[in-house]
Amino acid sequence: MEDCCNSNLKETKVEHSGNCPFCRNKAKIVKLITLKSLLKPSALETLNAEATHYFCSSKECDVVYFDTINKKYLISDIKVSVHQKNDSTTTPICYCFDWTKEKIENYVKRELGPKPIEQIRENIKENRCGCEVNNPQGSCCLGNVTKFIKSLS
Repeated sequence: MEDCCNSNLKETKVEHSGNCPFCRNKAKIVKLITLKSLLKPSALETLNAEATHYFCSSKECDVVYFDTINKKYLISDIKVSVHQKNDSTTTPICYCFDWTKEKIENYVKRELGPKPIEQIRENIKENRCGCEVNNPQGSCCLGNVTKFIKSLS
């Protein structure tokens, strides 16, 4: 993925591009490839490929994606659990390298190696990540992993 995860390993800020019309929280634009990869077939059949699509990360909102004409895709329309909307310990935070909340917590608390951030960074460096097609937010997970680790302290 050419622009998946910044190759210089800096976390990039993603511009918020609007508000979810259903919960009014900030949402960000996602690429069409993300929706094509993660929508269930029945939802994919209704996708307007010409519209701009947004990701809503609000935990209180069942909407994961919506477009410029407010067509919405709910949690039930997505093939994977969405980290921002699911508290289950088995939900991935890093979708490319299978770092779940439970696995990260075990590694951090027991000080096991490889450490999640270092392992993810090494894979990013080797151009192995595929966040655009694996991560529902359509962008690098490193910020989510870092935030989760900080929440454990």
